[in-house]
Amino acid sequence: MIRFLSACLIISLATTAWSQNLTAKPQKGVAFAKKGTPNIDAKIDGIWKTCPKFLVNQPIAELLEIDSKEMATATVRLLWDDRYLYALWVVKDSKLSADAGDDWAQDSVELFLDQLQDKSTSYDTDDAQYRVNYEGIISGQGTGYDEADIKAATAKNKKGYVVEMAIRAHAADMKAGTIMGIEFQVNDEHDRAQRDAIAKWFHLKDDSWQDTSTFGTLKLK
Repeated sequence: MIRFLSACLIISLATTAWSQNLTAKPQKGVAFAKKGTPNIDAKIDGIWKTCPKFLVNQPIAELLEIDSKEMATATVRLLWDDRYLYALWVVKDSKLSADAGDDWAQDSVELFLDQLQDKSTSYDTDDAQYRVNYEGIISGQGTGYDEADIKAATAKNKKGYVVEMAIRAHAADMKAGTIMGIEFQVNDEHDRAQRDAIAKWFHLKDDSWQDTSTFGTLKLK
């Protein structure tokens, strides 16, 4: 009888811990990527549906030119394999435009990556900024940026657009347990051929394009 009760207690504790783990709030500034290889076609395949979503919905206050309720926001999910980091963006944006002359001012998403997570205050060869606008036009910058390292597909929908991207990892050791620096950003060209809002995931300053020290953390699971 005692053994039976002990076994029940162990099972109960394990079930409780498992349940709490599922409902635990995500840790601020920490993102996780599961292992898997999606098709880069801007479709939300089944492989994405078990991945956690990370919200890109915090405005950079000093650059906000519209009501924050109207600015573009997104959710991001992540996967990885031996060669690539993958990101699926689902963007809510009521007015799509690429009229602005600068790539960074058009309706677009940006992923900032510090592959060695050395948190330098300037960009090193493992650091880059990858940008894709809603029409699928790729751009970027940073010491480690090479357009050959990124593939992307986009699709418009009723609420905005979807971006699916694959970034080749040339410096990081792509295996479970690897940690990188990361930041997500959505640029909103609302209706004036200029950038009217920036939504970010973690660091709420417009300096991620030049400083990796304030990026959040990415963990490969």
